[in-house]
Amino acid sequence: MSYTTQAIAASLKEARASKGLSQRDLSLLAGVPQAQISRIEAGTVDPRATSLIALAHALDMELALVPRKALPAVKSITRQTGSHDGHSIGPSQREVNRITEILRNMQVTMPHLDEITRLQKTFADLQRFQLPSLEADALKSIRKSLEMIKEPSRQIEALIRSQNEMQKLRNYLAHRPLSSKQDHSPKPAYSLDEDDDA
Repeated sequence: MSYTTQAIAASLKEARASKGLSQRDLSLLAGVPQAQISRIEAGTVDPRATSLIALAHALDMELALVPRKALPAVKSITRQTGSHDGHSIGPSQREVNRITEILRNMQVTMPHLDEITRLQKTFADLQRFQLPSLEADALKSIRKSLEMIKEPSRQIEALIRSQNEMQKLRNYLAHRPLSSKQDHSPKPAYSLDEDDDA
């Protein structure tokens, strides 16, 4: 594996860890087999472009070809963005991490419940949205519902409630209109058609 590929693999692993995702969680999000993710992170395989693109998108990252002369500027911007995100974990990320841990523990302690796998898939689908848009209060409510699953007398009710809350938040995020403040699509720095007025 080349130095460049190792650097990409390390970046993917770091991004996965910072989001509190296991390799299995990332596999569900990206559609890349967990075993392949493990091999990529361990550096035992040269990853295919399709796998890298799928993993990057699932981690809210992009793969891009950058002119060599622009690389120092891109690296500087990336370091600034990474250090800003890493030092302060917001309430939404905290809740995402806690929910991920709860679901992981449930899979171990309650392997007989097929609903746990379904909840993991729904939550993985929910995490495809940008983290700032995942509301901390809604995530906290989901976490509290999940914690109730441990109580045998409330287990069925809590399973249904957890699934419904996740689905409701997912549907809200998928269908809400974008306001002008929320539109973070890239804007061109200049236009090639500026001379049309002349």
